[in-house]
Amino acid sequence: MHKLFVPPESIDGSLITVTGADVEHLHALRIREGERLSISDGKKTVYEAALSQMHKDSAVFDILDEKSFENEPDIDITVCIALLKGGACEDVIRQSVELGASHIVVFTSANCIAKEREKDGKYLKTARQAAMQSGRDVVPDILTGVSFEKMLNILKKTDLPLFFHEKAQTPFFDVIEKNSLPRSAAFAVGPEGGFTDSEVKSAENCGIPAVSMGKRILRAVTAPLCALSVLTAVYDRQR
Repeated sequence: MHKLFVPPESIDGSLITVTGADVEHLHALRIREGERLSISDGKKTVYEAALSQMHKDSAVFDILDEKSFENEPDIDITVCIALLKGGACEDVIRQSVELGASHIVVFTSANCIAKEREKDGKYLKTARQAAMQSGRDVVPDILTGVSFEKMLNILKKTDLPLFFHEKAQTPFFDVIEKNSLPRSAAFAVGPEGGFTDSEVKSAENCGIPAVSMGKRILRAVTAPLCALSVLTAVYDRQR
């Protein structure tokens, strides 16, 4: 069943009105009157609805059923990735959404090769498309242009902060074994050139020790997906 996301104000009683780019999406899918879709308000409810009216710039759905979110991980995970060159950030965002990230932060680091550009809209569009494709109940929020220092503050506010570095001595699974049921987690992965020793020290001064993912050095696009997969596999199955 196809999935759409609408703001709560689009829902009026037993009707849901879809506007904007989603209408073009519906036209492209050739959705006909009577066909059913899954529509999320992005807050707490998913509706099963049937198309009743299709116009050029809007579509109206009749609500048939509603239920609370059931496709979201129990643990709230924030993925912090350094700004990467080319379209690598978009690739990581897309796959992080599919894997269950709740929030995605794109930050700048000393070894970043890429330069920040206005991509908020493009990143959000990528996240939305990935959420629709993977059946998510929410579209994760994207925060860009974040400084290294602000990123560390984001890590500190979670139950399980992780700072990955290839020279770290503390194994990833040792940290997991000591944290049985965190409600939230956040991790940071560096750019193509990795984190500097000074950045590692800054993280440690904030009470966030560096953590290792293993013997092999992972690419900047691989490491966040590996970490996210492990966290969702371990903590989402325990509740």
